[in-house]
Amino acid sequence: MALTTVSAATRDRFLEEWLACTLGTYPEQTSRFLREEPDPFRNPVGHTLDVSLRGLTVELFGGFDRARVTAWLDPVIHLRAVQDFSSADAVGFVALARCAADRVAERGSQGIGPGALDVLGTRIDEMVLIAADLLDRCHEEIHAIGARAARRRVFVLERAQARAEARAAARGGAPRSAPRGEIP
Repeated sequence: MALTTVSAATRDRFLEEWLACTLGTYPEQTSRFLREEPDPFRNPVGHTLDVSLRGLTVELFGGFDRARVTAWLDPVIHLRAVQDFSSADAVGFVALARCAADRVAERGSQGIGPGALDVLGTRIDEMVLIAADLLDRCHEEIHAIGARAARRRVFVLERAQARAEARAAARGGAPRSAPRGEIP
């Protein structure tokens, strides 16, 4: 059985299971909010998860274009990279798609057949690797942002010190030392 022949109802059940499993990775109160609040402005994380997992489901059961899969994974990975998830948990929501597929397959002949389940598993494994690459890039971006912020702080301190030395030189004396914690 090819994945493209899986019924729309089965795909919808798969999406519901995957979204439920993914929301289960959050604390209970947060999970409830993410599930129940429909307003994308009040709940951007829940909205992003819903839209992205829908797109990923289309790719899993469709043509599985790597560029489109990357585009759907990217917003979720960016979110989870800055949340309190370990690296494994940040990309782990992708592997939860396999659990969702197994649950749907257990529901009988209207679900996902064994052959299609194997193909789906291979695609999910590929998505996990893509997600891991995206997470690495996110962590690199986060570290680069931190390094730039540290360089800016040092620059501001050096500039303040240079101004203090210039003022002291203009007065003809040694630079006045500032009280601890103050910039001269």
